[in-house]
Amino acid sequence: TVDWDGALQGGEAAKKFGAAVWSRINGRDPDELNEEGRGKEEEKPKGAVVKIRETPSLRDMRISVEAQTESVAELEKEYNRLLNSGVDPTSSVGKVELSRLPLEKRKEIMEFGDNLKISQDSLSVQKINYELERIYVYLNSEIEASVTGVIPLNDRLAVAEFGLLESQMININSVDVDLLDADVLKVVVDQVVDFKRRLGIDYYVQGINLNVDTIKAWLSEVLETGRDGAFFYWKGLNLLVSDLRYSFNLIMKAVTGVVLKPREVRTLRRTFRDFVTFIPFIIILIIPLTPIGHVFVFGAIQRFFPDFFPSCFTERRQNLLQLFEQSEFKELEVDEGFLEKILRIFTSVIAIVKVKAGETFKLVVSKGEGNANRKIEDE
Repeated sequence: TVDWDGALQGGEAAKKFGAAVWSRINGRDPDELNEEGRGKEEEKPKGAVVKIRETPSLRDMRISVEAQTESVAELEKEYNRLLNSGVDPTSSVGKVELSRLPLEKRKEIMEFGDNLKISQDSLSVQKINYELERIYVYLNSEIEASVTGVIPLNDRLAVAEFGLLESQMININSVDVDLLDADVLKVVVDQVVDFKRRLGIDYYVQGINLNVDTIKAWLSEVLETGRDGAFFYWKGLNLLVSDLRYSFNLIMKAVTGVVLKPREVRTLRRTFRDFVTFIPFIIILIIPLTPIGHVFVFGAIQRFFPDFFPSCFTERRQNLLQLFEQSEFKELEVDEGFLEKILRIFTSVIAIVKVKAGETFKLVVSKGEGNANRKIEDE
């Protein structure tokens, strides 16, 4: 006879053993598996995450970061209240046009915005220092836990990368917060976040499956890149249209007998060259090539025909346009939720009705006074 009970027990044991091995491969503790080989249902996502021992210095830095976060949150709320006070009551959107505000109000908003930005940058610096300290504690524990005494290559590379990030933060910490470059700070933040992700700090390492969050992050990155590219070409097209209008005015000026200045002549020639190269540029852009193909074609053109690209689609002119836009008064948008936006729409409708009713009342009163004056004159 066949010992089915023994075979079944052996199969269950093999199943549990395989599930435990698979769990360890994916960085999870096999003790968390239940009898069916599935992970226990917990509030946190399934996966492996690095556990970092909180040292006294880490605890002090965490408390400081939490306090600074609450302070910045209060400043942001106060800034939103200040922006709300500058919104036109008849406006259905929460946008403040600085150019239409009184000088004192405009100065107050701009000063408060600058102070808020300094506080946010200071918070970002504190968070980076805190995260670097956590990374240091983790790497130090990994090196100390080495059994063979030989540090693996991956750990040595991680230590080298940590040293580069630390040197960058030493330079940033030596600069006053109000003098920090926002772009440089953003780059360092992105590098630290990516370093943490690769080390598994605060990021769950899933098994081999279709992770919805990973797919959403990838789609978000693709959409953001596409949006930036579309915005770049849209700004270039607006520049080209503006140049064409200005060139038309220059031609009409020359027709009326005015001699163009050298700067105007160069602008007219540049616009003509941009218009001529714009058509083949668009044709190449819409050709159904792969992204690598587009990069190869445009790279070859830029190398052998550097003047082929329309100047309105170069970073130099678009950066100048961005500097010009930043130098002008801009609209500030109030941070509002969905219900707040709905409430603002109703409030704006009521304000518009009040304004129209007041204008109508004044018109009726003025007409009544005019009729009364005419009757008195007739009598």
